[in-house]
Amino acid sequence: MHQFFKSTFFNFEAIRILGTAPFGGADVAECLDAFGQITDKGADSWHLAWNAQAEKAEALAEDARNSGNAAEARRAYLRASNYFRASGYMFNDRPQTPDARVLPIAERVIKNFWQATQYFEGEVHLLEVPYQGYTLPAYLYLPATENRLPGKTPILLNTGGADSVQEELYYIYGSSGPGLGYAVLTFEGPGQGIVLRRHGLHMRPDWEVVTSAVLDHLFDFSDKHPEANLDLDRIAIAGASMGGYYALRGASDPRFKACVSIDPFYDMWEFATHHISPTFISGWTSGWISDGFVNGTIGLLSRLDFQLKWEVNVASWFFNVETPAATLKEMKKYTLKDGFLARVKCPVLVSGAAHSLYFNPIYHSLSVYNGLTALNEEEKQVWMPDAPGEGGLQAKVGAFGVSAQRTFQFLDEVFKVDRANGFVKV
Repeated sequence: MHQFFKSTFFNFEAIRILGTAPFGGADVAECLDAFGQITDKGADSWHLAWNAQAEKAEALAEDARNSGNAAEARRAYLRASNYFRASGYMFNDRPQTPDARVLPIAERVIKNFWQATQYFEGEVHLLEVPYQGYTLPAYLYLPATENRLPGKTPILLNTGGADSVQEELYYIYGSSGPGLGYAVLTFEGPGQGIVLRRHGLHMRPDWEVVTSAVLDHLFDFSDKHPEANLDLDRIAIAGASMGGYYALRGASDPRFKACVSIDPFYDMWEFATHHISPTFISGWTSGWISDGFVNGTIGLLSRLDFQLKWEVNVASWFFNVETPAATLKEMKKYTLKDGFLARVKCPVLVSGAAHSLYFNPIYHSLSVYNGLTALNEEEKQVWMPDAPGEGGLQAKVGAFGVSAQRTFQFLDEVFKVDRANGFVKV
């Protein structure tokens, strides 16, 4: 596979941005301009390069809007939003290393994206989900009239993962689902996006609590908006990477009738310790090595490895802990090894990625598949692509179109949508 950067981490993130181009999130030439300004040794050049492209795209969007060019305004606002997202990606705002740039960048992501939605073909609703005294933001994308399926509209709820924002999720399912007759709902929960940056709410392993709150609000919205014609008996949940874990947690709610888990982890502790010497981990967990020594060792290694530094710092921010040792301990809570998957009763599509940046797909994806003990072989499917163009990178980065195609084919099968010969029958 072609490498834009020597750093595997930077290369992956570059493909992540470039991969949104078919769906309006990037322009190839603009990406190449940004790549040329980036050194893969830290966050500053990454931020400056993408911020420059974001400012340019935002100016183009304003110019197009003022001249009455709705199509170009939509495209440029989308690119501006995505480039602003990229510009702030390497930053964190944890209490130990506060960064005043984080929140304003996130707000510009949202502002530009919302401007773009004003020019979408189908209707977009901005929802506020009540959650423990706060509200969680959500977008509900509805199919245009000419794209609606016969009868009521099935719904796909797309949950994000560890480092995505819901504006980025649009390029995965929000850009394709409505054209196929699906309503798509994205949202941000604790530890994600603006909820983390503005309100300081942090991650929780029992994500089914969060998705149940989102479903409650969706049902309430449907009651108040019968014209949306939502099919509350055909709701699916999907997510990628950590979002794949979250989707499986959420799928325990019987109101979900299908689940798509793209490249999930089975156990976060297994993922974390896979990258650390087993002897070191054994010494620490048995008490021979102290937390202080773990913190010192990881701190020293982080000075030499930007990717490790970023991973440790951003994880401690998501989890609201202060040290590497505390971060590792928190990861033990995020697991499906405890028999939880037996609670999932709806059909599931689970995938792995042969060239995952983080997970061993054989262990994690197949462990998930085998853990779905309440399902028979006809009710669960596994998809393990190899080449990047087939979906072989983590979270199907660079192959979002393939991922969406696989997802909606699976949902069509579960929800009995027949598109044979170009016609739709339900």
